[in-house]
Amino acid sequence: MVDIEHFPIFDAHTHFSQAYLEQGMQSYAQCGVKAGAVIYHDRDLPDFMRLMGKQRLKKWSVIYWPNWVEFGWRPDEFVKTLCADMKRYDKLGVRGLKVWKDLGMYMIHPDGKPARMDDKRFEPVWETAAKLGWWVYVHQADPTRVWKTRTGLTRDEIYARRDKVLGAWKEIAWVLCHNANDIESVKKFAALLDRFPHVISDFNRDYTEHDTLADTQAFLEKYADRVLFGPDAGMPDHRPPDFKWNWEECYLPWRRKLVSWGLSDATFRKITWENGQRLFLNGR
Repeated sequence: MVDIEHFPIFDAHTHFSQAYLEQGMQSYAQCGVKAGAVIYHDRDLPDFMRLMGKQRLKKWSVIYWPNWVEFGWRPDEFVKTLCADMKRYDKLGVRGLKVWKDLGMYMIHPDGKPARMDDKRFEPVWETAAKLGWWVYVHQADPTRVWKTRTGLTRDEIYARRDKVLGAWKEIAWVLCHNANDIESVKKFAALLDRFPHVISDFNRDYTEHDTLADTQAFLEKYADRVLFGPDAGMPDHRPPDFKWNWEECYLPWRRKLVSWGLSDATFRKITWENGQRLFLNGR
């Protein structure tokens, strides 16, 4: 049985703050988080990349999260600027792009139509991501218990539009955030992974909230190479990210949960560390 307090973690989905970067990294080290993927939202990304280099954080991949809401009111300009930024940021060491749920759930164009991930005007963005070899993180839906949308599109409609893009761009390494965008069934989750072998997922939702422990175990054992632990913790901007915040409020509960699922040692190592090491640290 794995030691609950001493196994390495690759955090596949987190958010850093420049202001507390040094303190935050001390927290991650204390919690056994050795590497990961950082989704960075602020416009000062070049400054952040320089700071990451100064701190010698070579085991952390940076994923760029643009302001997608701009696509709603100036789509052509947004796409042109985004593609240029992606090429520029790639030279700074950025490894990926995050697609946000503004597309599908919230954003409406001036003509009243919802902004969608499968909009043909995004073709240059996907083409650029493919040429750069970037990861593309996708968050396109929320859990049903907190589901709210301005566009009127249902979860299934949003999934269908997302899946059109996944199917059309098999050259891209897609990461579907939070249990494949909150698919609340491991059976449906498995069907998605079978349909799109080039897709992986991070998770910070408890599978046993909607499936049995036995079904959860069977799913993770079968798809152990396709899922990565990503608690989406981030660094709070309203208090210093001290040891207590990361250890007792996030990683310790998750460590206990992961251990409680009773997975085989091989599967456990894959989802907590080895998949991240293989996919992000050793290159694609």
